[in-house]
Amino acid sequence: MGSAKAAPATGRCDPDFGGSPTQGAGVPVVVTVVEASACHLCDDAKTALAVLALSYPMTIRVLSIGSVQGGALMARHRAPMSPLVLLDGQYFSAGGLPRRKLEARLEEALGGESDG
Repeated sequence: MGSAKAAPATGRCDPDFGGSPTQGAGVPVVVTVVEASACHLCDDAKTALAVLALSYPMTIRVLSIGSVQGGALMARHRAPMSPLVLLDGQYFSAGGLPRRKLEARLEEALGGESDG
């Protein structure tokens, strides 16, 4: 069976793991990645997230598609391919990670709502 790797809890909980998102500026975003083995898109996503984690507060949770939790998330979100990426338990992307869109969402979460 697959395994789950999770960073320490930092304020926001993925609803799929028994919590609810907290709203507020600067609160770390929980990024859940469901990966498949031998998946270059998964490796690319994890590398991009590691780089972004240097600039934005986030907790990265990586699940295997073969794990019970990972398989359930793939089915629930009807992800056509890996990696499935969730932000605070909400669908963000499947397949290639849209880095600019992700960075914009992280910037939004960091600063809260702004007028520009």
